[in-house]
Amino acid sequence: MTATQDLTALYAEIQHFYARQMQLMDGRDFEGFAATFTEDGEFSHTPGQLARTRAGIVAELREFHRRFAQAPVVRRHWFNMIVAEPQPDGSVRTTYYAQVINTRPGADAQVGPSCVVTDVLVRADGALLNKSRQVRQDRLLLAH
Repeated sequence: MTATQDLTALYAEIQHFYARQMQLMDGRDFEGFAATFTEDGEFSHTPGQLARTRAGIVAELREFHRRFAQAPVVRRHWFNMIVAEPQPDGSVRTTYYAQVINTRPGADAQVGPSCVVTDVLVRADGALLNKSRQVRQDRLLLAH
């Protein structure tokens, strides 16, 4: 296999990983989502909040989603424009755009936050896992 073929295969694997991961999130399977992180993984999706460990990620997501209890919403996360950069230590740094679409009963879909996300992916037993994820919302980047 050539370097280009290796990168192409890795890119496809990353896209599949993200598709599976975000379907877990959108289905509110927070334990399943957290299991896509390393045990000591870090997840920062809300400004000023950093969840550490799988248990911490689950707790943060449950707390975050409580706001939707009185106003039900279906949330869909869309990832695109993924740049995957293999690192010397074997990890892969990815940077990509994320868009959240919110749909409420009887209403048209609304575009939620537009974000830039940076992940560090690692392998464990041959499978990809998130070591860290940092989400930066565009609306907050513009405030500086």
